[in-house]
Amino acid sequence: MVPTRWTIPFLNRHRHQTDPAADDVISAVFLEHGVGKLNGILRSLVENDGFIPEHLPSAVHDFLEKTAALPEWADPDLILKGEDFFDRHWPLVITFLFCASLPNAYAAHRGAQVLALTARLETHVERRIFETAQFVLDVMAPGGLSGSGRGIRSAQKVRLMHATIRHLILNEEKWRRHWDMEWGNPINQEDLAGTLMTFSVQILDGFRRFNVPVSTDEQEAYLHVWKVIGHQMGVHPDLLPVDVADGYTLAYAILDHQKGPSEAGSALAAALVHFMRQKMPLRLLRGLPATLIRRCVDPDIADMLEIPPADWTRILVTLGAGTAGMLERLGLRRRRVNLLLDWISTSVIQALIDLDRGGERTPFAIPESLRAPI
Repeated sequence: MVPTRWTIPFLNRHRHQTDPAADDVISAVFLEHGVGKLNGILRSLVENDGFIPEHLPSAVHDFLEKTAALPEWADPDLILKGEDFFDRHWPLVITFLFCASLPNAYAAHRGAQVLALTARLETHVERRIFETAQFVLDVMAPGGLSGSGRGIRSAQKVRLMHATIRHLILNEEKWRRHWDMEWGNPINQEDLAGTLMTFSVQILDGFRRFNVPVSTDEQEAYLHVWKVIGHQMGVHPDLLPVDVADGYTLAYAILDHQKGPSEAGSALAAALVHFMRQKMPLRLLRGLPATLIRRCVDPDIADMLEIPPADWTRILVTLGAGTAGMLERLGLRRRRVNLLLDWISTSVIQALIDLDRGGERTPFAIPESLRAPI
């Protein structure tokens, strides 16, 4: 049963709440410099892959300085444990990001609208996939949330992008004509919290569905890091779960509240499957991405997104999950327990490395602090 604080009225209220601190900065820039400057900020944030460009307005830099510190409740030991878990399993996390997190996000028919809108107006779907994977590596790599790490700046950058997109959608006709306020405010607090849960507890659920063992302490540490990241990205404290069990409850409360068929969600899912299919090293395995997604999400979600049915590769997936469980029973949990998933993960990561982003943009950057995927 959903706890009282995750009620529908509670979630509905948060569909109309955004991120006032970031929104105020972007509104101030608009008042002083106009929409041309806002479009320039969005373009700079999208195209600059490193730290936030120095030429942005002073109000933006003041915001970055004020929001750089981690919250007082951030536990350094838990952060280290969560980063260590990611260090050991990051190729699998990236695979579950594509096969669980993104499809579940696309199933939220209101939240998916802004993903489809920004992809259509500003960028390419493959680039969005690239940027999401790069963001996860930046914030979760060992040391990513330290003063010298890329994680804090990456979170701030995404937070400012969200605020800029919100302002443009709500105030500029080019964007506003595509938006229906029945969906709530664009990139609202419920959507932010739902996305945070897809990147945290639903990743952990991917490990569960493939019988890859994760201890309770590892799960709590991993969630703690994402709660810190959520704080840095402006998620309201009321929407940060207490623990993993609470996180699952929040994730499914939001999913149950938001899931529904939409043209945007189906189009995004189709583009994701196409991207993964094209990157499979053997033509015989082109059905594997759909099979994996159907293993990682609930059947009604997969059907609603029109994910193709699983083909013969379900045999490989079932064998891989069974092998993981067998090795766990033999006490080999610290070894690589799913060679199939390791191979798939490496293929996906290689596809990101090889992705042609155009122009002078930097390639997919794997932090040196992460262990090799093989």
